Amino acid sequence: IKQVTDKAVAVGFGISTPDHVRQVAQWGADGVIIGSAMVKQLGEANSPREGLKRLEVYAKSLKDALHAVICTI
Repeated sequence: IKQVTDKAVAVGFGISTPDHVRQVAQWGADGVIIGSAMVKQLGEANSPREGLKRLEVYAKSLKDALHAVICTI
């Protein structure tokens, strides 16, 4: 796709693990869209506070995976 457009390319649908984020970043995507996997983190929590903590830990794991790829480019 990036060969035929100068627009940013983001990939979503089924992205839920740090490995998924790492792979998509290695393919050259400009962004990764994560939705239902984040909602799942909130939904599996026993309280709103726990949900936010789970979401924080989850988001950091995804950010760290992305950062690992970006720093090698």
